[in-house]
Amino acid sequence: MATFSNIGLKLITQGDEAGTWGTSTNTNLDIVDETFQYNFKNFTSDANITITVGNATTGSSGSPSGREQILEFTDTGGVLTAIRNIVLQPSTIKKMWLIKNSTAKSLIIKMSNGDAGITIASGKDALLYSTGSGVMKQSESASPGVVQVTGASNQITASPTSGNVVVGLDNSIYRKVAGGAVTTGTTINNFYATTTYSTYNFKGSMQITANASGNINIQPITTGGATGVGSFYSSGYQIDVSNTFSSFTNDASITANALATSWTLPLCAPGSNNQIDIWWDINLWRDTSYQSGAGNPYYGEGKLISRSGQNIDNSKIVNFTMGAANSSPWSQFGGLKFTTPSNVSSGHYCVMANTY
Repeated sequence: MATFSNIGLKLITQGDEAGTWGTSTNTNLDIVDETFQYNFKNFTSDANITITVGNATTGSSGSPSGREQILEFTDTGGVLTAIRNIVLQPSTIKKMWLIKNSTAKSLIIKMSNGDAGITIASGKDALLYSTGSGVMKQSESASPGVVQVTGASNQITASPTSGNVVVGLDNSIYRKVAGGAVTTGTTINNFYATTTYSTYNFKGSMQITANASGNINIQPITTGGATGVGSFYSSGYQIDVSNTFSSFTNDASITANALATSWTLPLCAPGSNNQIDIWWDINLWRDTSYQSGAGNPYYGEGKLISRSGQNIDNSKIVNFTMGAANSSPWSQFGGLKFTTPSNVSSGHYCVMANTY
């Protein structure tokens, strides 16, 4: 009496199938060939689908046997209104599939109705397999279409809507969290993120029109753009650069090591067109070892460069640092407020951050 293999091959007992052995063997060869092929199944109704791998039988185009290596599911009639299940039977089969979801809905691929299954997002594909235990499994390193990959923390995951791969960032990598054009026609610009991060980099530039030299004020603000966060000790040093770039004058310390809530930094004198161009590059790091009552404070350093327009009558470079102070609610920190001596006429900014 014949028995059947894992994928439905007919195992002929010695001495059986006299006169029909060739037919059974050809069917077996067709089954082997089918396991390396592609097939598809179209949803014709808004219901779950069960596909059973039968013994000694093969599928046909549009009517897969379930043993095909690549299975695509389509919905050309647009009948699906919700997530649907696809159950591959028998639950004891041991096999691997590449499943492609070409419908407009997510699909859950299962080995039985009691199996939680693997969800594949619309338009995505995934490499799945069964060990015969009745539970569908996924290849975590090669399935960008699945909604969530199980595994250790920081495991690569994928978006169920776009499929974009998202990875955790290490301490040396920043990502943009805010940016754009500055607000013109005002002296105040707030550059901040709505989430508190451990490390920040603030970059930007702006242009103002001023009749006389003055100071720019840079003040820590919250994730909502409010003041009253972040008292610190600061110091700084300025370098005045002449228009010939061959000599340096009025180099001086600009701030004492005193407690403050902002930096007040000098700008160059405006040029003949009353224009001042300003650039900044500021880095801040949260000190998680400093367990203060005001939250973990930030250390920082920065550079502010100002130039008296394109004619470069005068330039000034200011280097400054910030030390931690156990005051103000640092836990709410989100960015920096820039106050200029006259209205801003143009500019752009970028806030990059990282959490570790």
